[in-house]
Amino acid sequence: MRPHRAIVLGICLFFAVAASAQSRDYFLPTPATRTYMVILAGASPEKAYGDQIRRWCFQLYTILTEDYGYRRDHIILLMNRSTDSEDGRISGASRRDILYEKMEALRDALHPGDQLFFFLIGHGTSDAADAKFVLSGPDISGREFAVMLRHFSAQDIVVVNAASSSLPFCKALIGPGRVLVSATRSRAEKYNTIFAQYFIAALDDHAGDRDKNRRVSIWEAFHFAATKVKGWYADQNRIPTEHAALEDNGDGIFSLDPGPGQADGRLAQVAYIDPLVTAPAALPPGDAGSALTLNAKIRELERSVLLLRHRKADLPAQAYQQEMEQLLIELARTSRQLRQMSDASRR
Repeated sequence: MRPHRAIVLGICLFFAVAASAQSRDYFLPTPATRTYMVILAGASPEKAYGDQIRRWCFQLYTILTEDYGYRRDHIILLMNRSTDSEDGRISGASRRDILYEKMEALRDALHPGDQLFFFLIGHGTSDAADAKFVLSGPDISGREFAVMLRHFSAQDIVVVNAASSSLPFCKALIGPGRVLVSATRSRAEKYNTIFAQYFIAALDDHAGDRDKNRRVSIWEAFHFAATKVKGWYADQNRIPTEHAALEDNGDGIFSLDPGPGQADGRLAQVAYIDPLVTAPAALPPGDAGSALTLNAKIRELERSVLLLRHRKADLPAQAYQQEMEQLLIELARTSRQLRQMSDASRR
């Protein structure tokens, strides 16, 4: 093959792969989709803050298992203390080599379209060269974390970095189909953060559920936590030393106020903490599969409604109204089918 033809073919292949990555339906709920959670407890030089990190991580684990119904083998919790080896909730030590080991095993277990959420709770550092999340032993840098994530290009990724100086770390992770949440808006915000406390509070009893659909999205939890953090500093009469930011469109620009009409927030609104689909517990086993399919369809239609709202400014008014009407009618019809199935099982 002539050199210039090889170059042309290589360029075409690159853009074809890039277009495929951009066009994939991210956070698409199906009955086969599984969600895994990775909770990484960072190290802290201060005992009091280290104890707080530990409490937050266990609280998040409890909420995910008890309130959201996550199976224990779908949560990887890495903690610091040697005595933690006897705790059945903990998957291993919070060290870089252990994280790599767990991610290698998870890589073999995940299927395309599965979802993978990371919660980094602890302390971060940053300088002109790199940003790091502090661990026991060698810290992990944003660049190293990005290399690790390359193995999960077929999965939908959420990273919530609740550490100090977390923005440069998150910037290293930018990519299509990724929702990135940073507790801080710059590396200069280097003091201990409280963002994790309120992000977890948003999940507890679904307190962050703004649209009352009985689920909490990353976007909802972000806004709940950011508002609470702002209020905490106001109540303490202190100048805020943390400002949360979110990026989910791959342009590398983080937003302090993502949402409809803004550049960021589209994917975060359809990235739910709740397990993707569940069949009503009251249904007999024979109907559970059908209910699961209906529930998945409802979630997909709700997702389409949210994404359409983001496109409103780009569509003619009539086209927008027609498409929205079709989606809402189909959503009502499918919801009614699921309710009728559930009602029949109670008779």
